[in-house]
Amino acid sequence: MGRTRQFGQRIAGAFGLCAMITVIIVFCFDITTSHADHGKHNLRVVVADDVLVDYDLFLDGRDPIDVAAFDGKHSRRDVVEVVLLQQALRRGGWLGEITLLPGGNYARMLQLLADGEADLTGSSTWRTDIENRAAKIAPSRAVIQQGRFEAGFYMLADNPKRLKVKNLRGLRLLRGVSNRQWIPDWQTLAKIHLADLIHVPSWELMVQFVAEDRADFLLAPFQPGPDMALVVNGTRMLPIPEYKIALDSSRHFAVTRVTPYSKDLVNALDQGLRELERIGRIEQAYRQSGFFHPAVADWTMIGSDGFEQSHLTPEGLASGLDISAQNQIFSLSDVTCRLYPETTALWSGLTG
Repeated sequence: MGRTRQFGQRIAGAFGLCAMITVIIVFCFDITTSHADHGKHNLRVVVADDVLVDYDLFLDGRDPIDVAAFDGKHSRRDVVEVVLLQQALRRGGWLGEITLLPGGNYARMLQLLADGEADLTGSSTWRTDIENRAAKIAPSRAVIQQGRFEAGFYMLADNPKRLKVKNLRGLRLLRGVSNRQWIPDWQTLAKIHLADLIHVPSWELMVQFVAEDRADFLLAPFQPGPDMALVVNGTRMLPIPEYKIALDSSRHFAVTRVTPYSKDLVNALDQGLRELERIGRIEQAYRQSGFFHPAVADWTMIGSDGFEQSHLTPEGLASGLDISAQNQIFSLSDVTCRLYPETTALWSGLTG
């Protein structure tokens, strides 16, 4: 009788142990699948040439995965986004190596993605631009929500015009420089009806135009530090005080759809971005880099709501300009008079 009882206890114990092992296996499986390894493919990430230079200076030998503070010299929005992208991919379970490649200007980087010659952009991209190439490029979840992208009107620090702008009328007397491929920037500036708006193909050339007094200002995110100074290639610029501009779109990392692992890549990236959002890392990075700058919280916002609709839509400009002109410099006032003769008198009245 005693032996029978002991045998029964052993059987019950064995069943209990099996049940425990089963629970452990299921639990571990749940953990593994909730943080799945999405892919082992090596990734090609395109980064604007100037951003790549500042990114290396910002890291100063650090591993981007270990970066937990985003302030300091060479920090700016598009630089810290390159760090956030890599942290998101690792947290999302992507195991492949990440190679950063110089991608040239904004338009060229999007073309590299559309052609399948790169996997992702290292810095965020306007959703509008991704949607224009929706068949070949997909967006990640938003890293900058619509309405949160604020920029300053950056002029030479010693330009006396900078401190004379007291209202929208004063702003309209200035000459801006931008890139018509940057659709939210270009459309918003076109609605202001500036004295002139000049298209140039690259960021470096915009800075050069301001430095040489061929334009009065360029748009740039606010920079870290109390004076929010932007220094590029020795050119020191400061924002027009008390005014900022809202650009009407959200920003996302752009992912090529051309590769067979593109869906897995988007899933991994989104999973990692959700985790970074949960721990407050994205908000911290934008705040410490100066992009979400507390000093401008009460500045007057200039945005699309206060302006009449501009006829200078991307489609309108494209219909009057050959695509080969995208790398050429031109003045919007000249283009306006040529494409829309009926507006010549109005433009002359605003700039005269």
